[in-house]
Amino acid sequence: MRKGITLLTVLLLPITIYLIFAISTIHYVPVPHYGPRTTRVVMEDGRSRTDTVYHTIGAFAYKGKNGLVKSDTLRNHMYLALFVQTDSLKNSYNCAALKAYANFNKEDLDTLHFVFFYPLSKDSLKSYVDLADTLKFKKNHCLTFFIDNNDRDYLCKEYYFKTRPGEKKTPWKSNMDLVLIDTKGCVRGYYDARYAPEISRMVEDIKHIKFHDEAAGMEKKYTPVKKGS
Repeated sequence: MRKGITLLTVLLLPITIYLIFAISTIHYVPVPHYGPRTTRVVMEDGRSRTDTVYHTIGAFAYKGKNGLVKSDTLRNHMYLALFVQTDSLKNSYNCAALKAYANFNKEDLDTLHFVFFYPLSKDSLKSYVDLADTLKFKKNHCLTFFIDNNDRDYLCKEYYFKTRPGEKKTPWKSNMDLVLIDTKGCVRGYYDARYAPEISRMVEDIKHIKFHDEAAGMEKKYTPVKKGS
């Protein structure tokens, strides 16, 4: 009888330990890179290996409230980009979940930068609803550009909403989605700012990118992360 109990304990102990760790940790799934990608051969420690080069956002400059604004200000900063529609009230509604999250979890978004692309018109430079104010983001963390339809189409097609060749389904719902750009200028996510689960997903992606990609130098080997990390 004692031998049976001992044997059962020996068998159950490792299973119990495994279940505890399996429940208490989340195995990290790398946040994807969107857009075209190419490969190149690089030398590392005297050996050649294949390296992936991801699509990155190029430099640009457009009119701002006080003159020309350059995207170089965003270099090495993680940021969220939003193409604002003419109907500003509609956009405030479209950002409702983002605003609600910012009100209660401001610290999660404090280090982020934001880029707003407004439609250019004769009145837009004088009077417009500033989403940075509406969403109560830090002024020095926000860039506002005023662009015409041609520039908007170009930026969407070539920079922010560019698909990989052969991709059957686009990763975004519309070109009004929030676009997450990492510190290397790569597109990492698309989020519908109307819905709370989308904002929660966005925040988790941001945390994962900071914890893994940036802290570990974009290493390809990932380790488990505790809940809430």
